[in-house]
Amino acid sequence: MRKEYDFSKMKRVPNLFEKLSKEITFRLDFDSLDYFQKVGDAYGFPAEKVMQLYLQKLASADKVLNIGFPTLEERKDLDAYIERQIERETKA
Repeated sequence: MRKEYDFSKMKRVPNLFEKLSKEITFRLDFDSLDYFQKVGDAYGFPAEKVMQLYLQKLASADKVLNIGFPTLEERKDLDAYIERQIERETKA
């Protein structure tokens, strides 16, 4: 090994990890934040890290997330069904 290296001639290498994640901002209710903070405290992680790990686990499970609301397609089908029912009632 040399005693000194000249880094001025060094080629810049792109950061391969830069595109693996993206920083976002979103609002979170206090109860949810408290929950993630308590879980994080138990493991020694900040709440943000616990949320990231949880979301990664959900995404990697490749399951359809049911949030308790109809999807856009389900709402469209429901609207069409209601329209048909109204048409039938007005004809009768």
